Amino acid sequence: MTDNAEKRMETLKKALAIELQEKGYYLKAAEMAVNPVARQLFERLALEEDEHAKRFKAIEAELSKGADWPDIEAPAWEGAHLKEVVAAFNSEVSPEDIKVARSELEAMKDAMAKELEAYDMYRSRANETDSQGEKKFYNTLAGEERIHHLTLLDSFEYLTDPAGWYTVKERWTLEG
Repeated sequence: MTDNAEKRMETLKKALAIELQEKGYYLKAAEMAVNPVARQLFERLALEEDEHAKRFKAIEAELSKGADWPDIEAPAWEGAHLKEVVAAFNSEVSPEDIKVARSELEAMKDAMAKELEAYDMYRSRANETDSQGEKKFYNTLAGEERIHHLTLLDSFEYLTDPAGWYTVKERWTLEG
């Protein structure tokens, strides 16, 4: 096995472990969540990480046979499901009625850090490889991890300061 092939397999195994670990983390956070929308967010993120893991397993299986980087697309994610969950945060709930447990906020902060770590790893691998298929795959995954991070950040900001969130996102202003 060449150095590049070894690095490729090492990255795949590490990425698969990360995705499965994040899936478990999100499922546990969902189970402990008191806010129903936060629970849905964590459950949706667990599904997203599971999709990533399935792709890594398929690629690893192909590479184990001695094939070059297979033509397996990164998940074509348009964010619709997470957008629906985040939209539920600001549906018909008054900012004063938002209830969230400290554990949910801590879980979101930890998850944001994990998403950025995965983003960094995928971007690094995309920059290291000469394979255009592998480069495209990892750049797409990096983008998804970045979107996960931004979704968590948006949700965190909403849950910690709903009035401030509305001021920024909905462009509320005081007119006198």
